[in-house]
Amino acid sequence: MARITKIFHNKLVYSRRMIRLTELISPLLKDSKNVLDVGCGDGKIDSYLLEKNKDIRIQGIDVLVRSNTYINVKEYDGKNIPYDDGVFDTVMAIDVLHHTDSPNAIVSELVRVSSKYVIIKDHVKNGIISYLKLRAMDYVGNAHYHVRLPYNYQTAKQWKEIFENNGLKIVKTQRQLNLYTSIFHFLFDRQLHFIAVLEKCKR
Repeated sequence: MARITKIFHNKLVYSRRMIRLTELISPLLKDSKNVLDVGCGDGKIDSYLLEKNKDIRIQGIDVLVRSNTYINVKEYDGKNIPYDDGVFDTVMAIDVLHHTDSPNAIVSELVRVSSKYVIIKDHVKNGIISYLKLRAMDYVGNAHYHVRLPYNYQTAKQWKEIFENNGLKIVKTQRQLNLYTSIFHFLFDRQLHFIAVLEKCKR
């Protein structure tokens, strides 16, 4: 089953999603020189971002370091980011937090190692239908990589609380990402995703 979902995902979803996320995230890095991508996978999106942003540096970390990656990826335990406070201008987590048991704890670590910005791309749960759609997307996109799937999606209210708990101010959010085409857009795009640019509040 996992092999079938991998073929399906790679042919119909993966490339479009990578290109579209690059278009959305690239302009958000204009004030950054040193970026950390937490849960970067193979780093493919980072390689695209580096093509568009020649003067930035992106370091990746992940709990599962794949045999072939597009950027340098360091292994970490999924809880404690192995860098000192404020080392990076911007820290990103792209479709990572719903794979964790405690998104709030991970966001706290993102904030700790960032000097200014945190960029989060994730999902929004709004009832049982959206939950089932998100589970289906998650399985098709990740099961073949043996990624942990706790399906820990948050509502818009829960995300707001997580950001506030960690001293983050919302600079910009976007809900209509248009990651998919045709019928997949109708089924899996609409209000299920968001990108948030968050700034550390001075304390």
